[in-house]
Formats: sequence, C-alpha cells, structure tokens
Amino acid sequence: MDKRNKKTAKQKFFIAKELRLSVSLIVIWSLLAGILFTYLTKELGAKIEHGIFSFIAVFLGYVIIVIILALFFTHRFIGPFERLKMEMKLILAGNFNRRLCVRTNDDFYIRSFITDVNKILDSFENKCIEKDNFRKNINSELLNIMSLIEKQETPREKLREAVLAFHEKVESLLK
Repeated sequence: MDKRNKKTAKQKFFIAKELRLSVSLIVIWSLLAGILFTYLTKELGAKIEHGIFSFIAVFLGYVIIVIILALFFTHRFIGPFERLKMEMKLILAGNFNRRLCVRTNDDFYIRSFITDVNKILDSFENKCIEKDNFRKNINSELLNIMSLIEKQETPREKLREAVLAFHEKVESLLK
C-alpha cells in the first residue's frame, strides 16, 4: 500500500472514529439513564404496591427519559445545521471572508465537517482574490493597448511590443 492509500485509510478511520464516538455517547447516556431509572423503579417498587399505577409510572418514566435524550442529542446533532445554513447564506451573498463557527457543544463529527468546509472557504476566498487581481491587471494592460491603438501615429512596432508585453503579463499571472 503506497503512502496516499495509507493516508486515505487513516482519514477514513479517523472520520469513522469520530462518528462512532458520537453514537457511542448516545448509547452510553441512554444506558446510564435507563440503569438509573431502573434502580429508582426497583427502590420505589419495594415501597409501593405493584399494579397498574406502578406500571404507568415506570412506562412514563422511560418515555420521559427517551424524550429528554432524543431532544438533547437531536439538538446536538441537528441544531448546528440551522445556524450553518444561515451562515452559508451570508457567504453566498458575497461575504467571502466569513467562516462557519464551531461551538464547543457541537458534535465531534460536525466540528470536523465545519473545519473541512472552512478550509474549502479559505481556498475559495483566495481564488476570488486572485481572480480580482488578475482582472485588474488585465484591464490596465488592455486600456494601455487601447490608448496606443487610438493614437494614429503609433508605430506598428510599438503596438507589437505592447501586445507581446501584455501576453507575457498574462502568462506570468496564470503561473
């Protein structure tokens, strides 16, 4: 296996590891909450009489635990995407120097994703700056050539030199 394949395999493992860690946290918290509630139910069951009331209490307790955990983890997993959507709209509106924010409570996997998107945004911003600089340089050179053409007594050799200088400048800017 060459270096590129090893690096790709490591990256895939690392990303999968982040996602596995996030899912593992959900499972661990769910199990801990279930164990705690089971213990409390057992202790209360010894003090109160078994029947429909105790069954309903236990059932409602588990429902409440599931709802709280679902709300907590969906907020942690899904919540950042509304904020990210809003920030992406600002970037698309032309604010190219803006970056996506990472909160400390965001999931590991989402933080990793945001870091990668910010790298793409950095590259995009640099390309936009390069494009603008290229356009400014080209426009100034073209205006210079246009002014030489509009002068009627400009020798043909001077026009040729201006076009060649323009060509060299374009080539140097494209490198």
